[in-house]
Amino acid sequence: MIHVFLGTKAQLIKMAPIMKMLQDQGVSYNFIHSGQHQETMNDILNDFSLPEPDSYVTTGSDIKEKIQVPKWAYLCEKRTRRSSECWAGRAKGSKDIVLVHGDTFSTLIGALAAKRMGFKCGHIESGLRSFNLFHPFPEELVRLSTFRLADIFYCPDDASVANLKGYDKKIVHTHGNTMLDATKLAARMASKSARSDFGIVSIHRYENIFRSARLEWIVDQVIQISRKQKILFIMHPPTEHRLRNAGLFKRLQAEQGIELRKRLSYFEFTGILAQAQFLVTDGGSNQEESSYIGLPCLVMRKSTERQEGIGRNVVLSNYSEERIRGFFDNLERYRSAPSNSHISPAKIIVDDLKPFY
Repeated sequence: MIHVFLGTKAQLIKMAPIMKMLQDQGVSYNFIHSGQHQETMNDILNDFSLPEPDSYVTTGSDIKEKIQVPKWAYLCEKRTRRSSECWAGRAKGSKDIVLVHGDTFSTLIGALAAKRMGFKCGHIESGLRSFNLFHPFPEELVRLSTFRLADIFYCPDDASVANLKGYDKKIVHTHGNTMLDATKLAARMASKSARSDFGIVSIHRYENIFRSARLEWIVDQVIQISRKQKILFIMHPPTEHRLRNAGLFKRLQAEQGIELRKRLSYFEFTGILAQAQFLVTDGGSNQEESSYIGLPCLVMRKSTERQEGIGRNVVLSNYSEERIRGFFDNLERYRSAPSNSHISPAKIIVDDLKPFY
């Protein structure tokens, strides 16, 4: 049997094409949700016509603060170790595989659970590296730990394949990220509106929102940008919480050039991306999406483990005001043609999973 173990919105978006393809082929799978993020998950499931999880390891509110992580992680570890309920009654040591994705705490918990059960572990989007333990943190540490636990690496590009050559494990080159499948599907479903005059800001990573000085600096930059370009600021719940606590939410609210929006469903977000002038983000998935549709994208980070769009439509800010000004002074230079790739990374993965059907 195939077990899909995930916990965040971004993971669901990238795993959805695999889950939908399995479903369309009549292949059953066990969908386990760690409970890390639960808000708006139903919107994504509805977008992709997928069923709700078969089981939740934890339930309750989203994990929005670092202080919540240890208790949540402990409960996840305890419940995946002592209870077989989430494994659909499968016996320990069965010839099953647990699919985990990316570099979140849910990734590591799922990989550890697979090892305890004696199942194989397949790591989707494997091999990405920033080669800096603190940028991003803790994602880079999660990746390194997951590499040691996983049995099959599903790698999106040549660089990620090369990064895993030292491990004596199966490597599958997927020739792209499953986000490509998700973006194509969302683009087909999204409305075909003309390009508008706004840009989008989406900030949510720990290294940005949990450092008060860094968050205030980013808000200053966004306000400066908004006085020349209209902005839709997408409010992730943890970001809004931190902005309000830091007294920065009202500053954004007071700016005429900024419209604050609640977090959107995936298809809604893809729809407005297709209309936007630019994207300012710290999300790796957003970087990938922008590269596929050719949208000018400024990544508000010091480093990125992803190569999509770099040197073409994506600029890494390195928290440099000079780079930010250069990006906005040359926006059209960073607009590129949408991807016309016919490769389906999800199909490559699903085909490789046939021994576990």
